Amino acid sequence: MKDVAIIGAGLAGLNCALTLQKAGLDIVVLEAADAPGGRVRTDQVDGFLLDRGFQVLLTAYPEAQQVLDYNLLNLKPLTPGAMVWKNGRFHRFADPFREPFAALRLAVDPIVTLGDKLRVAKLRAQAQRGSIPEIFNRQETATRDFLRNFGFSPKMIETFFEPFFGGVFLEKNLSTSSRYFEFLFRMFATGAVAVPAEGMQAIPAQMADRLAPGTILLKNRVTNAASSGPGFSIAIENRPAVAARRLVIATEEPEARRLQLALNPAQNQPAARRWNPTIAFYFAANAAPVSEPILLLNGEGSGAGPVNNAVVLSQVSPSYAPAGAHLVSASVVGGDTGRPDLEHEVRRHLGKWFGSQVERWRSLGARFVPEALPLQQTAVWEGGQSQSGIENVYLCGDFLETCSIQGALVSGRRAAEAVLNSQKF
Repeated sequence: MKDVAIIGAGLAGLNCALTLQKAGLDIVVLEAADAPGGRVRTDQVDGFLLDRGFQVLLTAYPEAQQVLDYNLLNLKPLTPGAMVWKNGRFHRFADPFREPFAALRLAVDPIVTLGDKLRVAKLRAQAQRGSIPEIFNRQETATRDFLRNFGFSPKMIETFFEPFFGGVFLEKNLSTSSRYFEFLFRMFATGAVAVPAEGMQAIPAQMADRLAPGTILLKNRVTNAASSGPGFSIAIENRPAVAARRLVIATEEPEARRLQLALNPAQNQPAARRWNPTIAFYFAANAAPVSEPILLLNGEGSGAGPVNNAVVLSQVSPSYAPAGAHLVSASVVGGDTGRPDLEHEVRRHLGKWFGSQVERWRSLGARFVPEALPLQQTAVWEGGQSQSGIENVYLCGDFLETCSIQGALVSGRRAAEAVLNSQKF
C-alpha cells in the first residue's frame, strides 16, 4: 500500500509529488495520458513544436522560481510589450522601462492619449507597491471596471487591454478579478515572458525527471476510487487496482467532481465553474512575417476578425520550427471556437496584417482547448481549499488558486503540505 496516490500528472500533481517525495513518502502518480503535463503539452508535427494552445511562462512567478530550473529550461523571452494592429498598421506598445528608445515612438503615436500613457506608468507603480499578498487584499472588481475607475479611456481598454489581457484570461469581457489583473501586471513588469527552447512541455518534463523512476504510471486511466480498509482502492482501466493510505485528486475540475462523488455520493458539490475555451492555429511559413519575437494583437475588436493574438514562435525559439521554416501561431479566444470555417476566417484575418503571403502558409492544424482556464472572478493569495471534505482525500489544481502556472504549482505544494500535516502514516 502506497502512502499517497496522486491522480493526475499536471503541474499541480507533479509539484505535489515532488513535495511529498522530498518528505520521504512512498507515492505513486496515476496519469491517463501518454506523458505528464496536463494542459501543458507540446506535440511534434513535421519537425514543428506545437504547444496545446499558445502558452508562456512568466519568469517572475514566485512559485515557479522555487520549483523550476530556468537555466535547464533554456528559456527564450519574448520582446516586452506588443505590436497592436489598428487603422491599417501595427503600433508598437513598448515598455518604457525596458525599451526606452522604442517607447519614444509610442510617446508620439496618437493611437492612445498622453493621459493613458501616463496612467500605464502609474498602474505599473501601483502594481509593484507592497507585497503580493497585499495585492490580493485590495478591493476587488472586474478588471474592466478597475481600468475604467483608474481613468483609462474606452479606446485604450479596447485597443490594448482587451486583446492583451483577454489573451491571458482567455475572456475578452475582462470580467476576471482585478486583484489577479494587478498581480499579473506586476509579473509582466518585473520578469520576462518566455517559452522553453524545446516547447512548454519541457516544464512538466523537468519536474517529472526529478521524481524517482516508476513513480509516474502513464496510460493509467482511473475509473473509480473507493474507501478500502485503512485507505483507498483506486480502480484503473485494464490494470490492477492501486491501494494507498491517502488520496490526492489533481485532475481538472470536472473529473475531480466525478471522483469525489464516487467516494462520497452524498457530498454536496459547489457549483461548477465556467471555463474559458481557446484554440490556436499553427501555420508553416517560408519567411517570418515579422522580424522579432513579439506578441501581435488585434486592436480592432472581434468585428475585424477572429484572431485575438499571434506570434511567430520560431522567432522566439528557433527550435519551434525546422531549419529554413517558421512557425506562426494565431489564437482565437472564446466565442464559437469549434466552427468548421474558423481556420479560413483566421487566415483571412491574418491576410489583412501580412498580405498575400498568408495564402501560401501551410496549415499544421489547430489545438482546441475547450476547458483552457477557469473564469477567475475572485482571487485570493494561496487561499485555495486543499481539503476535499472527505477524510484523507485532498485536492489540487489551478482552479483552486489562480488560474495560471503559478496557481497550479502553489496548489500542488499546498495539497502536499495538507497531507503532511495530517495524522502520521
